[in-house]
Amino acid sequence: MLEGIDGAGTTSQQQFLCEHLSSSGFATYKTAEPTDKPVGKLIRQVLRGELRPFSAHALALLFAADRAEHLEREILPSVADGKIVVCDRYVLSSLAYQTTAGVPLAHVAEANAHFPIPDLTIYFDLPVEVAARRRAKRNQSSEIFEVDAFQQEVARRYLHHAQEWANRGNPTLFLDASRGFEDVSEQLVRLVMPAITNRAMTKGQEESRDRENR
Repeated sequence: MLEGIDGAGTTSQQQFLCEHLSSSGFATYKTAEPTDKPVGKLIRQVLRGELRPFSAHALALLFAADRAEHLEREILPSVADGKIVVCDRYVLSSLAYQTTAGVPLAHVAEANAHFPIPDLTIYFDLPVEVAARRRAKRNQSSEIFEVDAFQQEVARRYLHHAQEWANRGNPTLFLDASRGFEDVSEQLVRLVMPAITNRAMTKGQEESRDRENR
């Protein structure tokens, strides 16, 4: 899973990583949250300001509902098919954004408590000012959360939750996303490939044991 504030570069680096993995012979599945399914589309409309504002708690529950559907319909079946799933945003994003919006941490954590832990989470760390300059270059309409003061608090909470995530033993690595695209891409590959190699070796060993036990 790739995590980071708006403008951190997770979306463009996700595209690069999937292309790199595919060219290296790995079957991949690229996806993101919010999804393009009905609940995810509703969330995106809210984020773009196209609908009357939802309460922060209601939006937090919508993110959890979209995630539940995402897992059941896309992520878990892709993993079962042997694909490497590369997802742009997951639980950490909810812990950061929804709590900054005013939802108690306990409520957000409870709504996401039963979702599986990713094999690896990469947190894209960079200053809010850098992310703001990158967003300004997009020539796209801003979303409701893309306000500097809000993003400053999101960044603080995001990093805190990523560190807590790692401290609890969840595989988490930190990437300096303030550098240029190629430098970040190189970092990303260095961080991700060992985990994928280990996963492939473990899977091969398990399949070998299964054959021996038949």
